Amino acid sequence: MLTAEFAVRDYDLAATLASGQAFRWKLLDGAWEGVVGPRWVRLEQRDAGIAASVAEPVTDWVWLEDYLQLRVPLDSVLLSFPDDEPMRLSVSACRGLRLLRQDPWECLASFILSATKQFVHIQQFVGLPCERYGQPLRVPEGHAPVFAFPTADRLAACSEQELRDCKMGFRAPNLLRTARIVAEGGLPLASLHLQPLEDARRALMDLPGVGRKIADCALLFG
Repeated sequence: MLTAEFAVRDYDLAATLASGQAFRWKLLDGAWEGVVGPRWVRLEQRDAGIAASVAEPVTDWVWLEDYLQLRVPLDSVLLSFPDDEPMRLSVSACRGLRLLRQDPWECLASFILSATKQFVHIQQFVGLPCERYGQPLRVPEGHAPVFAFPTADRLAACSEQELRDCKMGFRAPNLLRTARIVAEGGLPLASLHLQPLEDARRALMDLPGVGRKIADCALLFG
């Protein structure tokens, strides 16, 4: 494995990765294992920051720094918050909880699958289509297989029954129709962040199965 260390303060991996904003991280043997784009990743909390390991050579770690938002100036963000007692208490209680910057398609699709379910069930809903329709990823020798999140194109090629077989229930037709809209270019997810907030939210809420809450989750976390 290839390992790098990142010096960062006030970053709580457990609070961040288990907060409900992402669904592919699991705590195994004292470290967090998950998938970021096309890579299996292992993250470990260290006194001076975070250690990250991958199973394939990388030329730089910008993709992970961006995902974890390691370069975001936390103090500046906190200074932008309202200065009132509820907010001060929240900041104190959640000091190390950070926002992730996830792939827009994976984030949107995951929150479509999250409707009316708890965290552990959402992980199952997300995990099954990854196993069946995601690309296999390079992992350490002897490690169980790990798969990327399936692309919109790949899910768009599925039948509704195939997605229902992934135990999605009523979410299957919503995910399928949304995947086909994205695959056909009906929603430019990659440039959605360039639009005014209300326009971006409205575009997301036009998708099947996307209400205000799911749209806001996709905008905040993706």
